[in-house]
Formats: sequence, C-alpha cells, structure tokens
Amino acid sequence: MTNPRDYPDEIVSAESGRVLRRGVKMLTIAVDGQTFTYGQPGWWASLDDPTDTEGQLIDTDNEVRTAARREARAKAKHAVLTPLMIRAIREACGLSQRDAATIFGGGPKAFEKYEAGEVTPSAAMVRLLLLAANRPDMFRKGAGSPMTAADDAAAIERTVRESSIGGIYGSIYGVAAE
Repeated sequence: MTNPRDYPDEIVSAESGRVLRRGVKMLTIAVDGQTFTYGQPGWWASLDDPTDTEGQLIDTDNEVRTAARREARAKAKHAVLTPLMIRAIREACGLSQRDAATIFGGGPKAFEKYEAGEVTPSAAMVRLLLLAANRPDMFRKGAGSPMTAADDAAAIERTVRESSIGGIYGSIYGVAAE
C-alpha cells in the first residue's frame, strides 16, 4: 500500500517547496496517556526523522490514519478485539455490517459502531465473535438457523438431560431421563 494507483514516487510540497518521497513513516500517537506507533503511508520530507512531520496524504493514506487512531483508542481501553479485528471476523463470515448485527445481535448499527471504535462489544459479544473467528461457516448469511444439524439437537438434549431440570424436561416432553 505504499504507492497505490501508481502515483509518482516524488512530489513537491505546495507548502515548503521541499521534495516529498513516497513511503511509510513510523508515527507515534498518544491516546488516553498511552502511545501507539504505526506505519503511515504517504509522501514525506523525511522517512527517518521523527521530528520532521511534513508530508502529504491521499484518501487511502487517510484510511490508514483513521484506522490507526481507532486501534489506538481500543488498545488504550484494553479491548480484547480491536475495530480492525472485528471487521476481519465479520468479513470472514461474509457479512455486511447490517447482516452481522442481525445474526450476532446488538442492533442495526452495532457493527458500524464496533468497527468505528465508538462502542466496545460486550464480553458476550466478544466470545461470540471469537467463536465466529474459529467457525465462520456457522455465521454466514443464509446458513440457516443456528441449530439445524442433528448433532446440535443431540447436544442440546444431552445437556438438558444432564442438568438439574432433566426430570422436568422429561416430564414435559416425554423424554426419559438417563
């Protein structure tokens, strides 16, 4: 991503007249008292001098900048899953933000807010997303209701029988407790 769309390797700064070279500069930002260092693509007067911040960014560079700030904010809050991780899990499941909210819950704008770093998912949502990271096929759009397989039904029945309500369940549904 250092040179999208075959932009020139060098440009002249409109502000200073200095030559700016395309590359990735390591930048450090502070969020809530914690520092976060990331690679920022763009044209830079100096890639090596951290005090020389003269540069020029384009849209794709600004996307990196925005994502880095969101990641930094999530890390400062000690989030288990950062906005980029949540987006990656959603995409692995082949879901739009709206479809993910329907399948996982949380409301129609939940994933928009998670991925923007505006809201941190609950502990239950994090566990569900971690399950989805390991088994994205279970959460794909159109995968049907979560419990359609015979193995799922058998697991639920076994769990109920082995629980404290096994006898009650058996009486209601005519299933003998083991």
